[in-house]
This record gives sequence, C-alpha cells and structure tokens, in this order.
Amino acid sequence: MLKRLKQPAKPPEPAPQGNPLGEWYADLDFWRGKPHVLMLNAATGIELLLNGNAASLRRLHERAFLQFASLCEHFGLRGPGVDAELHGFDAGFVFGPTRDRSLLGSINERKLGAWMGFEHNGESLVDCAAREWNGLFKHAALGRNARHGMAYHRPLDLLRERLLPSAQVLPFVASPPPGCFDG
Repeated sequence: MLKRLKQPAKPPEPAPQGNPLGEWYADLDFWRGKPHVLMLNAATGIELLLNGNAASLRRLHERAFLQFASLCEHFGLRGPGVDAELHGFDAGFVFGPTRDRSLLGSINERKLGAWMGFEHNGESLVDCAAREWNGLFKHAALGRNARHGMAYHRPLDLLRERLLPSAQVLPFVASPPPGCFDG
C-alpha cells in the first residue's frame, strides 16, 4: 500500500494520533482485479472496507469518514465520542509500517472473509464491514473478555465502551416521598 501511495518503503514510525480510537491499520488487496483497502482499528477491531483505486486513495480519509459515519448511524452510535473520531478522519492519515503481527493476522483473516462475502453472498463493501462489526476480535492488548470468559471481544461492544459515555447512575430512594401513593 505504501508504494501505491508514493510513500517511502521504510517510513519513520508515526507519532501517536489524537483520535479517541487510536491507531488504524490498513492493507491494500485485490479481488477480481479491483483494489480494495481494509482498515482495522487496533483498539476495537472494527473494520472499514473501501475502494482502493487511485482516485479513492487520494480521498481515503473522506471515504473512511463517510463509511464510519454511516455504520455508526446504522448501529445507533451517536455522541461526542463518535464526533471526535470523525474529526480524526478529517485530519487525514499518517502512514507507517505495521509491526503488530497479531493485527496483520486479523487483517488477513478479515480480507478473506470479505472476499468470501463478495463471492458467495454478493455483499457490498459496507455490508462486509458491518458484518465484521458484529463479529469477534482477539488481540493480546485487550486481555480476556470478563463478560463471556474468553479471549474474543465483540468489536461493536468495544466501540461502544470507547466512544459512548456511561449512563448517569441516579441515586435510589429507599422510601417513596410522602404523598406519592395517596389516592
């Protein structure tokens, strides 16, 4: 992907990004002669699947912004955290090498899933991405999922935890106020 984007073969390590979800990793691959970019968020495992032709690569941040916004809307995710991540897409991307072998494996696994969805189910790019938002994701940095007692996490649950504020807990009143149940 770096060659297609006219980046150096060994770019320097990029500075950490300030968006709420942190780093996004991407890979360019071809299915039936058409280039596609699969983007994977390291913190949540959510994916974006975008066209990878030259025109789309020049506007990759815009395409990613639109797909992320539409999928968030589809899953009912709204709020300041989602807005902050969308502003991160507006800033564009910093390109660097992917050194995390676990994430490389996850990207390759998801590319295979996408190609299978294209071939056998006739899915679109956004359909494949949405399917994976409800899938499973495993990364050593996440640890075990205490809720389900396994190493796998649901990307949509991780996204909700990171971007949506916790509900405000209201105090429980032990006894009803006087006159509450008077007829």
